[in-house]
Order: sequence, then structure tokens, then C-alpha cells
Amino acid sequence: MWEAGLVAGSSGNVSRRVPDEPNLIAITPTSVPYDDMSASQIVVAGLATGESIESKEPPSYELPMHRVIYGEMPNVAAIVHTHSPFATTLSILRRPLPPVLDEMIVHFGGTIEVADYAFTGSEALGHNAVRALGDRPAALLASHGDVCVASNLSTALNIAIAMEAAARVYVQALQIGEPVPLPESALEAGRRLFEMRRNDRS
Repeated sequence: MWEAGLVAGSSGNVSRRVPDEPNLIAITPTSVPYDDMSASQIVVAGLATGESIESKEPPSYELPMHRVIYGEMPNVAAIVHTHSPFATTLSILRRPLPPVLDEMIVHFGGTIEVADYAFTGSEALGHNAVRALGDRPAALLASHGDVCVASNLSTALNIAIAMEAAARVYVQALQIGEPVPLPESALEAGRRLFEMRRNDRS
């Protein structure tokens, strides 16, 4: 995530459910730059309480958001939250990211919506994110960044990378004119492929 330019310093965070331990999640620590972070600094916390278990570092400030998403979306096993520049630009504008490229509808299943604003570190941020996600793997967080969810970390990261690339193309197109939407037939075909891929991963 850091090497792909999706975060700077220690911004953003990553978590996953602990295998065979449904009541635990592993999450990146707060305020530790990614190029300095080691595996021993990853925090294991209780999903219900958020209490850290045998950790020397405090968990990410966004732990409440992660806990809410896991609690309300049982099929999600990994979360990547970034402050990538172009996705964050759209979040500040409260502008959704529509599927203006064929591969976008296949990756995302539809428009990436902007969640209602909630202050960082709050459970409300998680509830708003869940509503904006719907059945899609990504959402923009108003004036904040984005959140991507999947059944594993590598897929969640790839979604974040694909979203930032799509957001960059979309923002660049907006600087020249108004992007032309895909035809309805393409949206329907792409949605079918999205659902097939999602069923294969489940």
C-alpha cells in the first residue's frame, strides 16, 4: 500500500480477521511509518470490545470503523483504508466514482459511492461506510479517503490500487470535459461478470 503511493507516512490502515479466531482482528498500529513497521507491531484486538491483546503498540485510530464493518459485513475478512490522492480528491468534492471504463464495472460492480461524513476514529464512520459499500468492495469516505473490503488482504489491496487508477483517469477527464457514461448494455454485462467473480471468491 505504501509502495503503491496510496498512503504517506503512517496514514491509512489495514486489518484482517484472525484465521480460526472469529472474535479477533489484526490491525496496523497507529503512528508507525510503514517503512519502519515490523510484523511484531501488528495489533491483535477483540472484535467486540476493541481491547488489544498482547500488543506493545496502540492500534490504529480507525479501529472503531474496522470493527463496525466486520460486525455488519460477515463476508468481509480484510480491510484496506487509504488516503490515495485522486480518490481522496473525489471524497472532498463528494463526487462518486462512476464506472466510466469497462474494467471498472467488472472490478467494482457499479458506482463507488461517497459515504456521509463522520469524524475520523468514530463508529459512525464505519456505519456510514457500510451503507455506502452496499454489495460493492469499495467506498469513498467524505473528506477522508477510501475503504476497500474483500475476503483477503491481497484482493483488498488490488481493489484499492485499481480504484486509485480509475479515480485518476476520471479526475483528469473532468479537467477536459464531461466523461461519457458507458452504455447500459456494457453496465449490465460488466455487472454479470462482477457477480460471477464474487460468487467464485465466496
